Amino acid sequence: MATAAGTRRFPDGVWLVSLAPIEDPQLVTQSVFQALGLQDHSVGWRLSTLADSIGDKHLLLILDNCEHLVDTCAVLATTLLKSCPELGLLATSRQPLGTVGEARMRVPSLSFPVDGGLVPAESLISFEAVVLLIERAAAVQPGFRVDQTNAADVLRLCQRLDGIPLALELAAGRLEGLSLARLNQELDLELSVLGGANRGAEARQRTLEATIGWSYGLLDADEQRLWARLSVFAGGFDEEAAVYVCSDAALPSERVSKVLAALVDKSIVKRDPNFQPARYELLETLRQYGRQRLRESGEELEIQRRHCDWVVVLAQAVGAWDHRQADLFDRVQIQHDNVWAALDFCLHNPGEVAKGVEIGCGLMAYWASRGPVDDVRRLLAALLELTEEDSLPRGRCSWAAGNMAANLNDYATMGAMNEESVRIGRLLDDAELVAASLAPLGLARVVDGKLTEAVQVGESAVSLAREIQSPPLTLLALSMLCAVRLAAGAFDDVIRLGDEALAISRERGELFLRGFVLNFLSQARWQQGEREQAEAQAQEGAVCKYQLDDRAGLAIVIETLASLSAERGAFERAATLLGCAEALRESFATTVLEQWRAQHERSVALTTERLGQAGFNTTFQRGRSMTSTEAVNYATGREVSTKRPAFAVAKEPMPLTRRELEVAVLVAEGLSNKQIAAKLVVSERTAEYHILNILNKLGFNSRTQIASWATEHQPLAARKP
Repeated sequence: MATAAGTRRFPDGVWLVSLAPIEDPQLVTQSVFQALGLQDHSVGWRLSTLADSIGDKHLLLILDNCEHLVDTCAVLATTLLKSCPELGLLATSRQPLGTVGEARMRVPSLSFPVDGGLVPAESLISFEAVVLLIERAAAVQPGFRVDQTNAADVLRLCQRLDGIPLALELAAGRLEGLSLARLNQELDLELSVLGGANRGAEARQRTLEATIGWSYGLLDADEQRLWARLSVFAGGFDEEAAVYVCSDAALPSERVSKVLAALVDKSIVKRDPNFQPARYELLETLRQYGRQRLRESGEELEIQRRHCDWVVVLAQAVGAWDHRQADLFDRVQIQHDNVWAALDFCLHNPGEVAKGVEIGCGLMAYWASRGPVDDVRRLLAALLELTEEDSLPRGRCSWAAGNMAANLNDYATMGAMNEESVRIGRLLDDAELVAASLAPLGLARVVDGKLTEAVQVGESAVSLAREIQSPPLTLLALSMLCAVRLAAGAFDDVIRLGDEALAISRERGELFLRGFVLNFLSQARWQQGEREQAEAQAQEGAVCKYQLDDRAGLAIVIETLASLSAERGAFERAATLLGCAEALRESFATTVLEQWRAQHERSVALTTERLGQAGFNTTFQRGRSMTSTEAVNYATGREVSTKRPAFAVAKEPMPLTRRELEVAVLVAEGLSNKQIAAKLVVSERTAEYHILNILNKLGFNSRTQIASWATEHQPLAARKP
């Protein structure tokens, strides 16, 4: 979006921060982190951390739609501008921020002839409003152009709509069924109460609101209903999400796609084909209008609940720890605003707290990788207060809160939270919760220096996870016990446990825990003299973390590679890798985690001693200037592909349940959701739920893909016990 002049003035980029979907003022700083491509693992006053991250960079930050967050944006702007001397900041808002030094500029409408006389057709096309009208009209009336037969109507329309871009787009979208003359007549009736004397900002706002209301009134009942229901999405959605959230008996799922396409044609909804699958979005003004209509219909709570259920399904897929992990991490990143909107809904509706906990637990690996850790910790603390004493949601929320505390180096809180979740799990006789909570508790005991107790706790977690035959929990428990055994110097045990964990991880195709397990194996094998294999496994671990964009994990593995390099005398390589790790930590705003601090300090001391301080600084800065891609390429000695690997699931060729297989086969037979529900004697919502699970499990985007897959796998489906 930057012009050539803007690029020259701001060589570090022009960055757009969309604040329209944000309701909670505490999430504004998080939105800036995300827009700048920074991961937030910071603690404390995060605005100060953001200022440190920007530093003396020459960049332009655009805060878009600040009007509902004016006070927060004013604090952010004041702090950043004081701390970052080369920062440019542009805020769009219906009211000024009121900060010192603020220069205000009212954004004008598009240019159009304001004189009363008729303007020749050839002159009209030099005005911005007319150009936009022609462009949008041609989308619904191919070959549309301005000539002497319609010049007067074009001029009248641009003047009546005051050159407001959105109003012109909405009007142009109706030209498929209305002539220009008829369109003007209808708008005259709608806008006549506004008068034409005052062309100020207030009049333009009333003109826009009236045009939106007029456009809404021309839609059929299904189009009005879908517009209103789509308003629950924050920051966009795809077609499958729209079907899941917005369909019911009044608007059947098979109708949603057609109605959505109609809203795109009428410029109500914007479609972005650059995403796969394509993403859709309501402009904020239209979203607010739709939300008001949804509220008036009495459906708001139910549609919000469905939206939350959709996010729960996404979180559960992430929490499955399988071959979809990398793609699902990216999907959560895209759906970031929707995730937080669902969590906000859970916080403000006590009956939905358990769903909020489900989202928090399912996304734990994602948040540990990409943050924002402190915001998540705050959220989990708020959810914890709303859970019932000694309930399963309280136990699961305590477990999640403990994990987030560990990511902030707060191992005391981590231990306390997991002790609480172990207690609740035992009280409720919930073996899964007990096993999940015992696993990280061992690491907390290591930090406390209680190695014997740490080993006992870790072995209990592994034993219980195996007993309940849960591969994901067994993998988690084994990886944590590896960390404990490594701290105790039991390298043979680390290799034995790590190899078992690695086999489970490869079978499932997950990457998050595999990266850590490979790191533990690397360190143990180095101590056992298997140095070539040790370095190869650390490099593989770095690739796993890179493919997840887990910069926190990548920094840990690169620190291991730096340590290995220092110990074999490759001091320049070690210093460069230490610089790479530092750059990664700066990109997610944190420091070395406590469990790795001794290794880090040893590597720095040894490398500095051999290179000298000046030599170390120069080489360190070389690594610090590398991007994450350059860092992982340097660390592995090869160019690493960002393409997601295809992982085969060895022992589970059929990833769907029996019922999901039945649904997939019925989709292949061409049955609608309603027909599937009738055939299986379930509700239509249940059928839709199964279909969304199938899409998530198989990584598909459409029913057509399900049908093709089911046709190919029907013989296997028949053999499924």
